[in-house]
This record gives sequence, structure tokens and C-alpha cells, in this order.
Amino acid sequence: MARQLYQLANVQAAFAARIREKVQGRREEAQEQADDIPLLGWLIRPLTGLAFDMKEDRNTGRGERGESQALHTLLRWLPEDWYVFHNVVVEPQPDEFAQIDLLLVNTAGLFLVETKAWRGSYKGYRDSWQQREGRQWSKVASPTGQVQRQARMLASWLEQQRSFALPASFQGCLTPLVVFTQPHWLQVTQCSVEVFEGVRPLLQFLQGQRAVVFSASQVGTICDLIIRSPTPWRFHPLPRPNPAGRPTLRARRIGGREPSPRRAPPRETSAPPNHQQRAGRPRPPLRMPLRRHPAAPSAGRLWCCAPLSRAPTPAARSTAARTSRAVG
Repeated sequence: MARQLYQLANVQAAFAARIREKVQGRREEAQEQADDIPLLGWLIRPLTGLAFDMKEDRNTGRGERGESQALHTLLRWLPEDWYVFHNVVVEPQPDEFAQIDLLLVNTAGLFLVETKAWRGSYKGYRDSWQQREGRQWSKVASPTGQVQRQARMLASWLEQQRSFALPASFQGCLTPLVVFTQPHWLQVTQCSVEVFEGVRPLLQFLQGQRAVVFSASQVGTICDLIIRSPTPWRFHPLPRPNPAGRPTLRARRIGGREPSPRRAPPRETSAPPNHQQRAGRPRPPLRMPLRRHPAAPSAGRLWCCAPLSRAPTPAARSTAARTSRAVG
């Protein structure tokens, strides 16, 4: 069973955001074309955007199903010395990147697989492709030309990596392939790329590869480069991972020892001596519980906040006497 490897999540997220920007640009172009229609442009513009989104979602879902079918078949039947990447993106030049559906790495070489879940009748002649629509044939984008462009960009990207020593005949190590997962009818004549109808013929072709062009260490280096997928140094360079126990560049300049991180000063945990120092406001008066005054008669209901140990004042006595007469 083959092994599946993945690119770093941040690399995939960055490229996915840029791909969405390109799709949004095509959507806006379609809406601008609708604006040129006199009188009805304001009405057709939102409908054009909705139709574009529906078509894009349909094509994306169909393509993902075809890629998933080919991926699971290859992972199940290829031996364990094969490494499979799904949806790989490399960028040899700024703003010029290639998205590869399936990339297989083995000592026999690198194999780029472009999967097409197209339904219908197709024919290709010398990398020029047509689709049958009713009784006529209309020209479509060339999948063989697309995978050849991806192979050229992948070769250019690998040549930029200084940590990988390319063989003398490196161009012969890259093999672009095209597979149609569910066509109704397919005819291929004199195309520069191998085209397969179904995943099983593709699997048989890969199992028959016996040549050795990469060593085991070179296979590991290629897989590590694809996982990290460093971009050109002129455009958003990704930080290289630091293995455990290896000092950083700053540590090597200091003397081979990693500097201790700066710590914030400890917070004061001791409480201020009183309320006035803490807030700068006068201390509020103490609240005494309400208690029955001893000078008040038993029948009266006079309550005060004076403490019991303090003697009643003359004003308090006169007030208590007037209250008792009023109650009586």
C-alpha cells in the first residue's frame, strides 16, 4: 500500500486564498461583460454572477470526485515504496504557480497525473482536444498541454532548490500523464503525453516502471521539499524548520548557546496598607447596624445607628419623649 503525504497546512491555505482571488477575478470579468448589454445590464449582472458560481461549484465537485477515485485506487494497489501527494502547488516564479492533481514520487521518477472527470465524447489529436456537442465538435482546453506546463514548472521549481542535487538527465525523470475517469467515448491520436481511459490502465502503467533514476535519499529529499514547498525568495519566503537541538543563526552568532528569553518584571502581590493609598479617596464611614435605642420606651419603635456603648444626647432624649407621647 502506497503512502500519502501532505503539504504544510499554511502552504495549502496561502495558495488556496490566491486561487480564490483568481476565480473571483474571472467572475468579475464575466459580470463586466454583462454590464455592456444596453438597458438590461443591471438585471443580467447578478444573474451572470449566480450562473458563474453554480458552474464553478459543479465543475469543482466533479473534479474532486474524480481525483478522490484515482487517489484511493493508487493508494490501495501501489507498493509501499511509492509516495503520493494530492493537490500539490508549487511556485517557481512570483505569481506563477502550478496546481498538480496527483504527484507520485518513486525511485523510478516523478509522475504528474492530471485527472479529468469529463463526461461525454472527446478526441485528441496532437494535443488539440475537441468535445462532441450534438452533431458538432467544439474545441476545449487541452489536458495534455496543461500537464506538460505543470511538468515544466515543477522542473523549474526543483532546479531552484539548492539542497537537492539533480541528476544529469533530470528532464527524463518527469513523466506527465492524463487519466479520464468517466468518459463515454475517448479517442487519442499522436499526443505527446500518455492518456488513459480509467484508473486501472494508469495503475498498470505505474506498476510496470522498473527503472531506477533516484536513490532512496533523493526520494526523501524530494518529498521533504514538496511538503515544505518553499516559494521564491523574492515573494513571501517561508521559514525553514529548525530541527530539535540545532542552534539558530542568532545562537551561533552569540556563541552556540540559545539566549534566554526576556521575562516581564514580577507583579506586586502585596496589598496596599489602606484604602486611601490604593484609591486616593477618603475612607468611607463605617456602617453601624440598626439597633433599638435604650432611651426609647418599650412601646415605642425608635431605631438609630448609634452604638450601644455611647450615651444618648439631650436632643435624642427629647426626640424619644416626643415620639413616645405621640405613639401613646
